[in-house]
Amino acid sequence: MQAFSIRHTARAALVAAVLAAPFAAQAAPDHHPRAEAQCRNCATVVSNHTYKREPERASGVGGVGGAVVGGLLGNQVGSGRGRTLATVAGAVGGAYAGNRIERNMKAETYTDVRVKMAAGGYRTFTEKGAPRFRNGERVRVLDGRLVR
Repeated sequence: MQAFSIRHTARAALVAAVLAAPFAAQAAPDHHPRAEAQCRNCATVVSNHTYKREPERASGVGGVGGAVVGGLLGNQVGSGRGRTLATVAGAVGGAYAGNRIERNMKAETYTDVRVKMAAGGYRTFTEKGAPRFRNGERVRVLDGRLVR
């Protein structure tokens, strides 16, 4: 009877070990997939492109100031109808120049930062101001923005 009990216990232990093996393999910690999941938002800076963007419309102060100055300068040229034509041309040219100067003064600097994502693919982020990241620098994407 005791031999039967030992055989029965040994068989039960063997069956338990065979049945538990798949679960033990699943329970073993595997750090590689977890590291990938944590780094889905990691990236490497590939390039920076800095440029100035002018406002679509100016306030008009530059145009008005330019028209006055251009009109005064044009009025100094010629006589009679030529003077009138020069005054109008000076005012129009001055308004255009004043408007362009005002828009250039109010232009803002932007930087397009292109990154290669660790999970694959490329993304471009537009930031206001001068470049904050160098090519090859490791960054993360947090709430749609790049951070170190």
